[in-house]
Amino acid sequence: MERRLVTIVAADLVGYSRLISDDEEGTLKRFRFVRETIIDPELKSAGARVIKTMGDGLLVEFSSPVDAVRTSLAIQNAMVAQAADQPETRKLQFRIGINLGDVIIDRDDILGDGVNIAARLESLAPPGGICISRTVHDQLRGKMSQPMTPMGPQNVKNIPEPVQVWRVEIDGVSATQAPATKMTERPSIAVLPFENMSSDTEQEFLADGIVEDVITELSRFRSIFVVARNSTFAYKGTHKDVREIARELGARYVVEGSVRRAGDRLRVSAQLIEGGTGNHLWAEKWDRTMADLFDVQDELTRAIIFGIEPELGAHERAAARRKPTESLTAWELYQRAHSEYVSNDEGQSYKDCFEYLTAAIKADPEFALPHALMARWYFFHTMTGQTNNDREGFVRNGLFHAETSVELDNRLPLGFIGQGLMLTMAGRMREAAEALDKVEALSLNEPLLYFARSIWHQYQPDPDTYAWEQACLTGLKLSPTDPQKWLHYVYLGMARLLRDFDLTDRKAKEAFETASTFPGAQYHCSFLAALTAVASGDLENASRYVEQTLTKYPEFTLTKWQSLGTPQMERFTRETDAEHEALVALGLPRG
Repeated sequence: MERRLVTIVAADLVGYSRLISDDEEGTLKRFRFVRETIIDPELKSAGARVIKTMGDGLLVEFSSPVDAVRTSLAIQNAMVAQAADQPETRKLQFRIGINLGDVIIDRDDILGDGVNIAARLESLAPPGGICISRTVHDQLRGKMSQPMTPMGPQNVKNIPEPVQVWRVEIDGVSATQAPATKMTERPSIAVLPFENMSSDTEQEFLADGIVEDVITELSRFRSIFVVARNSTFAYKGTHKDVREIARELGARYVVEGSVRRAGDRLRVSAQLIEGGTGNHLWAEKWDRTMADLFDVQDELTRAIIFGIEPELGAHERAAARRKPTESLTAWELYQRAHSEYVSNDEGQSYKDCFEYLTAAIKADPEFALPHALMARWYFFHTMTGQTNNDREGFVRNGLFHAETSVELDNRLPLGFIGQGLMLTMAGRMREAAEALDKVEALSLNEPLLYFARSIWHQYQPDPDTYAWEQACLTGLKLSPTDPQKWLHYVYLGMARLLRDFDLTDRKAKEAFETASTFPGAQYHCSFLAALTAVASGDLENASRYVEQTLTKYPEFTLTKWQSLGTPQMERFTRETDAEHEALVALGLPRG
């Protein structure tokens, strides 16, 4: 197995899906033109080797880091000049990541962490920009005068240690970061060192390890700002009032906790505190055995995250609702919109959600979260057939907001989730899967990822019901207190039902019934519960679920249900005709 130290350049075209959707032939022609007139000549001149092309991207090998950066700069500057007179929606822009690393040579391909890091650096670069690793940066000293901005250590998928990153500054290329005054609208959180309550000083390492993992995982949530470890660990061993610490760190919330070990037993406690008042918002404790220390540490980290993040979000939404509408910031408008989105009043709440999101986007056009939620708003209406006979327009608008969210913040999991959902609605299943894979690369702790995967499975002609079921079970595990937990239950029921298409399947029936008990559950939970109830001969509950369905969606009819565009609907219509007729007899409008 041959290994070699090389410089790897990974490049990817920004907004490729949107560009292809808007003008497929024109985009391909323009892409071919810049390859032939800009990219290929520069690479040839530098003696670079193109390893592979990926439709909208390139992987290139250079023998010299200096040549790699100079060539990449020449390409990016030429791309800026070439697109100067074009509207923003038509510009072709690349993100480029450059890393110097050890790779495995596999015939004409190269493999290994050196390649993976270059790809991750590419995702961190702004449109038209370049990001480089420390190994490249160290080789450029004294050889290049181009300004470079340190971005600090970045956690990237499948690389155990954070990667030090620099952004190469290019005239005409913006890093698209929101101004600091806008950033302070969103909550900041400080995780203080956990207190070691054990007599064994060795447990100090365990306590510190848990805190470091919690800081790392919280940093993946783009809706909050996390105070760096070096700042919070400066308070280790001190006994300052938590309100004073919050004020000094500029943190709206503080997490503190303790670790105690007795023999083979370990107890960890954590509390979420409002920094301004010192009020406790949430507290929990966990008792575990020390069978496998690292597994225990990972489990406790996940448990703390699953407690903190939803509680923090709920508190922010409640605070936003208490303020008069005319004084709301973009952040608070987004929280209001999110609160309406998860409420149990689909009619008015969804209208209010749309208005709040529109206002948030107007207040801060560079704020990615409202666009991400707007994409899900269009997804819901498209999936449920509530598109005012303009499904194509709803899909187009949803894709626009999803793409905008991703372009504003390509580290936001919710943006890629919205993109994956809308691409699924558009029938672009391969691209949808790629978008959801990007979510997984950013964070495995996002319950909505597993909901989106459920939707993706649902729209497959022949879904893998076991993978679908596992996605639902993972979503349930990650969201024990989520008010939208019903989403995972209803699709868990669908996966089980479609495996053998047995409407009397007890586990499927229980999942639908559980989903329908949640206050915010949408109408299709009740309808599916009605279908399984009538198939089991339980007419009393079937009638109750029909009534519940019509209460949630008064315009619902059998015809509207059968017009939903899922691949399974033809089978539903064919194999559940008797059950449908029985529900019509119980009061379901036919159409």
